[in-house]
This record gives sequence, C-alpha cells and structure tokens, in this order.
Amino acid sequence: MQNHLTVCGRSYEDFLTTIRNFHGWIAPGVVIGGFMVDMAQEHIGPDVEADAIVETIRCLPDAIQLFTPCTYGNGWMKVVDWDKFALTLYDKKTLEGVRVWLDLEKSKRFPDIYNWYMRLAPKKDLPLDVLLKSIEVAGRHVLSSFPVQVVRYHGKIKKGRIEICSGCGEAYPASQGERCLACQGKGYYETRA
Repeated sequence: MQNHLTVCGRSYEDFLTTIRNFHGWIAPGVVIGGFMVDMAQEHIGPDVEADAIVETIRCLPDAIQLFTPCTYGNGWMKVVDWDKFALTLYDKKTLEGVRVWLDLEKSKRFPDIYNWYMRLAPKKDLPLDVLLKSIEVAGRHVLSSFPVQVVRYHGKIKKGRIEICSGCGEAYPASQGERCLACQGKGYYETRA
C-alpha cells in the first residue's frame, strides 16, 4: 500500500528526505515540527505573509526554516529560549496568528512519543525507527493550537549605529558601549598565542 500522507505540501518521503538533507539526520523533533508548521499554515491560510516565533532552540527552528520562508537570518523567525516545544506563525501585518504546541496530555496516547519527549526511555529502549513510526502514525493528533495576537517579539530588529572598536579595530554595534563586548571581557572566546 502506498503512503499518501503529505506534510507541508510534500509527500511524506520527500518531507523526511528534506529533513535529513538539512538537519543531518531525521530528527524526531524536526519531524514533529514539520507537522506543527503544516497545522499552523493551514490555520493562517496560504496567502498570509507570515513571520514565526519559536519557543525552543532545539530542532523546531529547523522545521520553520525548512518549511516556511522564515529564517533566523532574514529576521522573519524569532527564537525565544523557553524550552517549550511550541511555535507561532502569524500575519506580519495584522499580528494575528496561531500557536501550535506538542500537547503532552494528547501524546500520552502515543507512549513512544511521550516517553521520548519526557526522556523517560533510554535511546537503546526506543530505537529511532520505532519512534519515527509512532510520530508518523500520530501526526497532528499530539498537537494542540489556539489563535493568538502577537504583542511582543515581532518585527525586524533594526541595526543601530556602527562603531569601530578601539580595542580590536572591528566594527560593532555602538549600543554595546565604548568598546565591543569581546574587548569588554564579555566575549565567548579568548585569544590564543
């Protein structure tokens, strides 16, 4: 029997291949994220110029970047590190949209998904192929959504004035102070000799 499941306008097989090619492997979080994007897009409609807000840094931003025009780089996707498996797609003009999340109560009907997300099962006890099959069967049945009006984190982040750092000579945002953050000792690296 041929699988006729489509996610984000693609056959399920193409959907999984797209994830593997971008993410490096078929990550369960990106697969669930694809179902979430599909659900959100259906709710907001095909002709809406949408932006996205993602509530975790794990996997879900990749689903947004793969299956919408929203990317971190173009500023149409904002990522807030709340570690909640949820996303919002919204009309960038009206700020009306839909929030979709992995509903843990619903996922209890699919124990493999619940145990994976809650980290109750070691990877050796829940092989990837078994988990992916559970996700395919569950589809949107583990998701919930509600309409929202976005009130924060919307719009493009505007670049401010640029200065040349007196410490390193590199360009940096003037809003950081008289020198760049690295030269203020707040950088993520130290130079090596």
